[in-house]
Amino acid sequence: MRAGPRLLLAALLLALAAGPARARSASILPYPVAEVWSSGVRFVRVDRGYTLREKDQASGYILFELREGGKSYKGALELVRATDEDGRDATRASFSLPDLPRHWEAMLLDKLAAKVREERGPPAPPPPRKKPEERRPIDAAAPEPAR
Repeated sequence: MRAGPRLLLAALLLALAAGPARARSASILPYPVAEVWSSGVRFVRVDRGYTLREKDQASGYILFELREGGKSYKGALELVRATDEDGRDATRASFSLPDLPRHWEAMLLDKLAAKVREERGPPAPPPPRKKPEERRPIDAAAPEPAR
């Protein structure tokens, strides 16, 4: 074996030994991103008292640091435009706290959703559903022959 394939094999084994990547906790909020953004910043900074490290509204993320039990942990809140099951303009909110138990992420999502509901009120009604197009028989769609 040459050095190149051995290095590739070693890198692959190291990647597999690192374990699976943790999925983030996410939720769909039935409010547009612009409405959730300001609530999300206030939630992280004011309500939770976490230190904001970086935020970018255009990219939809907030990086923060929280202190718990004398330790400091890095976290992120990501807000992405989505559509909910009723067809409303919505936001996919996800928290990522890689060094804390997953229930922290779920708890923060629940509290963020409650804050948005409290500040924004009930979500907008869903758009009216489109009626399915009626199917015409194939013969009816064909043009009439010229006489």
